Amino acid sequence: MRLLSESEVAKLVTPEMAIESAEQAFVATSGGAAQVPTRMEIYRTNPDGRSLIMPGYIGKEIFGVKIGGYVIDVDGTGRRLSTGMIVIWNAKTLTPRGLIASDLLNEHRTAAGMAVATRLLAKPQCETHALFGAGKLSLTAALYIAHVRPHARLLIVSRTQSRVDALADKLSRMPTFARTQIITGYSPAAAAAEADIITAVTTSAEPLFDGTQVRKGTHLNLGGANYRQKREVDDAVARRSHFYLDSNDGCRAGAGDLVVPLESGVITEDQIKGEIGAVLLKKIPGRIDDDEITVFKSMGIAAQDLCLGSALLEKAEAAGAGVRFNLHTG
Repeated sequence: MRLLSESEVAKLVTPEMAIESAEQAFVATSGGAAQVPTRMEIYRTNPDGRSLIMPGYIGKEIFGVKIGGYVIDVDGTGRRLSTGMIVIWNAKTLTPRGLIASDLLNEHRTAAGMAVATRLLAKPQCETHALFGAGKLSLTAALYIAHVRPHARLLIVSRTQSRVDALADKLSRMPTFARTQIITGYSPAAAAAEADIITAVTTSAEPLFDGTQVRKGTHLNLGGANYRQKREVDDAVARRSHFYLDSNDGCRAGAGDLVVPLESGVITEDQIKGEIGAVLLKKIPGRIDDDEITVFKSMGIAAQDLCLGSALLEKAEAAGAGVRFNLHTG
């Protein structure tokens, strides 16, 4: 088996690989070729935190489990510390293939999933992308959305100006954004009002902007608020939108942006169109017209981690990358 560190993952992963792996994962999930139980969550206190266990069996070839979690305020600074790893076996022989550090992988697989949804649901011509959040997922989210829908303006909105400035500086140095105007001075409502694509990757428990400002035809990616009681968008957005999900079971179990408006009657079942994998399989349509507001809710599913992890291992094996390890002899 191979051990892949965060630095090895950074060298091996590409947007093309991650997007192809996300498509594979969504198709397997919606097409019945994946057995992916709803993730197990273990909560703790002193310090507060959560552990996640996400197993999966994909297409009779990939078998694995992602284990991770986070703790908050260990040292009195309020910082959130996280870690994770993925173990993948050959599903036929149960021979272990690899152990992969998953913090960076998680960023790429989440951004790739939103990129797949954006390619399928956003209008073909998009001028402005509004990115809400400037944390761990923000750079890859900006990069991957630009990969599938190049745009002239990127608006970055976050409560922490230092993070916004650091993110804008990093993005401005990347070739992908050489012709993109990166703007950091917009209010949340103003950014939402001008966006063709809105991507939210925050830890906020409350809606990020006034949803009445969202224009017809906007596409939204919601990558945060992965709890029943948290939301990134308000009822004004929800009642006008059609929802597409990475996993029906996962989103209905824990996505506040779906569960809260559904249980309160703000949205109806007719507005929940189905899984994004069903769009890829052409079982359901994607965007139906230029006025439709589409929402992709990403909770994250183990199939995404395992498909991307398997692709990374294949590339590592071909390149001789990573550290080889024999489980029985060391």
